[in-house]
Amino acid sequence: MRRVIWGILFLSATGFCAFFIWQEEISHLASWLSATFRESVKCLDGVPLVFYSLAILILPILFLPATPVYFLASARAETESFIVVLLFCWLGIVLNIIVAYYISRHFGKYIRKCLSKRNISIPEVPEYEQYELTFLLRMIPGNPMAVQNYLLGLADIPFFKYVIVSIPVQLVQVAAYVYFGEGIFSAKASQFILGMSFLVILAVVARMLEKAYKKRTIKNGIPKK
Repeated sequence: MRRVIWGILFLSATGFCAFFIWQEEISHLASWLSATFRESVKCLDGVPLVFYSLAILILPILFLPATPVYFLASARAETESFIVVLLFCWLGIVLNIIVAYYISRHFGKYIRKCLSKRNISIPEVPEYEQYELTFLLRMIPGNPMAVQNYLLGLADIPFFKYVIVSIPVQLVQVAAYVYFGEGIFSAKASQFILGMSFLVILAVVARMLEKAYKKRTIKNGIPKK
């Protein structure tokens, strides 16, 4: 835990120092990125925000990334308030988490049935590790939503544990992406730096938790049913 805290403090201090030292350069970079990206997505200005919610709901189910949708939605923060854009993104991710649960459960049952015919059994996740496994899978950066959903379905995580862990983690991550994206499109250097720093901090924390979980699993072994 101390390593996590010190790592977060170090990254936060580095981000703030970088902003004050290279503030002018960062401002120019943010302005250039803002103009470039705004011109690229100008054709989407008339798209209703609910379509972003639907895209976030559907894309991970089809094994397609939803992260680009967060950035596209953040471009609307110029005409809509940040909280409105964020609420539509949150709506999409919450619906995806709920719908994907039932799809992944059926997928998990099918996979286990196929493997059982080959006399291959999948070790069950102990009840006391179900919260941790769900949290870890949701936190790992670069881990697609589809992979998270189907792995949790294969692990046979109960609905309550799945939802109570998945939703808060995803809401925080989506807020970070939208905040970072808004910083790019609005050319706000401070928001750009803060958003990027927060995403890096999430990645570092997730990596530390992953190592700790693997170390403990290797040390304790997989409990037998």
